[in-house]
Amino acid sequence: MTPNSTKPKEFKDDFWKAKDIKFSFGEIIEDDSPVSEDKETFVGPTLKPSATDLRSWDMKLLERYPPFYAPFCDMCCLCTYGKCDLTGKKGACGIDIEAQQGRFALLTCCIGAAAHSAHSRHLLEYLIHKVGPDHPVDFGNNIDIEAPIIRTLIGKAPRTLGDIREAMSYMEEENLHLLSACHTGQEGNHLDFESKALHAGLMDHIGMEIGDISQITALNLPKGDPDTSLIELGIGSIDRDKPVILCIGHNVAPLVLELLII
Repeated sequence: MTPNSTKPKEFKDDFWKAKDIKFSFGEIIEDDSPVSEDKETFVGPTLKPSATDLRSWDMKLLERYPPFYAPFCDMCCLCTYGKCDLTGKKGACGIDIEAQQGRFALLTCCIGAAAHSAHSRHLLEYLIHKVGPDHPVDFGNNIDIEAPIIRTLIGKAPRTLGDIREAMSYMEEENLHLLSACHTGQEGNHLDFESKALHAGLMDHIGMEIGDISQITALNLPKGDPDTSLIELGIGSIDRDKPVILCIGHNVAPLVLELLII
């Protein structure tokens, strides 16, 4: 028995009766792994903010830094009411040239966020299929906060690849609402469009972070190690006796699949 052990003589209750039970307490080890930090993850008042939750803050920013428009087109061609000429007048739905530029800014932001995050969704699901949803998100000792944007917006630190799906679903839902605001007659003020464009940029950032976290942790990419070895580039590094795969872009999943096949 250890020094912290106890040996009660008898336990007796209405439904329990026992004698000579031994309790032994050995060494207590404090868990310093990321899992033990869940209670320290700060959760703010706007958990999973919607497009309207941060609108008041957006308006403060837009008041201090008002958008400047230099229309690249005087027409609105986004619905079946038109084409509408917006030079000094409103379109069939009531939109003016300023609001039209704000709407187009929101539309382009949604397109960019969708392009990045569709890649992240594909990469996340592909890697979950390969290594499983319980694959740990472990960035080693060189990275203090593995998911700053997800922690801030979701209020949780992802521990496994499966945990990232919550953030991915949140981003997709928000971007869907933002894109719907580009439909005819949804907004009449250019600042409302700009506020939503700022929210689309936020969704774009969380989508890109999801892609980075997924591939770094599942494909064992460099994790902040200052001594990471460099890879030779250029024509001289090609081995003509081996198959050569040219990859243009940043989607690593097809490359990994090709290397596994080879």
